[in-house]
Amino acid sequence: MILLFACVQNVKNPTFLKALGQRIKRLREDRKLTQLALGELCNNHAEQIGRIERGELNVSICSLLIIADALEIDLKELFDFN
Repeated sequence: MILLFACVQNVKNPTFLKALGQRIKRLREDRKLTQLALGELCNNHAEQIGRIERGELNVSICSLLIIADALEIDLKELFDFN
């Protein structure tokens, strides 16, 4: 079980990460926030927000919760790719 958990942590799905990043970018832009402004709301750097939006980071669920809170949305709205 421990070995399985360790393997799951490192799973990366580029298609999903890119779609998630595009969704975050769209929500950020809808709120007229810059990457810098969102980064400040999340206590993070604009460069990190950019990497998330480009799908370069396998972002944690805790980081996604912070982003959702900063965007003033429910976490589940981040996953509405339609």
